[in-house]
Amino acid sequence: MLAPYGRTNQLTTYGGARRDGMATAVPKSESDIFLMAIAKEKESYAHLAAAARASTCPKARRLYNQLALDELKHLLTLVSVMDGLAADCLAQLDLTFPFEHLPDPLPRSEESILQSTVAEAQRSRQFFGQLAEGVDREELAVLLDILRAEEEDHLARLRSLYYGLEADRPVVAKWLRSIRRLVPTGYLH
Repeated sequence: MLAPYGRTNQLTTYGGARRDGMATAVPKSESDIFLMAIAKEKESYAHLAAAARASTCPKARRLYNQLALDELKHLLTLVSVMDGLAADCLAQLDLTFPFEHLPDPLPRSEESILQSTVAEAQRSRQFFGQLAEGVDREELAVLLDILRAEEEDHLARLRSLYYGLEADRPVVAKWLRSIRRLVPTGYLH
């Protein structure tokens, strides 16, 4: 269960919230839920954008950028829905991206960058699942479940990239070529 933490000002708390604070915050209102979800999406976007900048593999860069754009879509969806529910929600909103909170330094190898993005997607999935548990309004619970499912999709895409990078290694590639005769073509991608 989520545990409460002190907050002095919503703008500072949710705009600057990080993994530890965000995972332990208890929302007191629907606006709090939206602000926390928005902060998480900004954090995920920043992490994926940094991964894309650090990556040297074109396939990985493309995926990180696609997932970062997905996070922006989630962010815009949340802001749009929040704007329809809350009076003057835009006054509470902090849209600065938390670049200063990224892993320092961001991992250097392709594999460690990928592991870092997988870990971030897992944290996001868990965060949205926990956030949805305390929601009374069905529409909001459905939205949070959709975001959790999107993070699940991101995890699947990142894992697929991992297996693809593994397949590019000479030993694995040789082994895959040897089993191609045993696996029907429809099952290989």
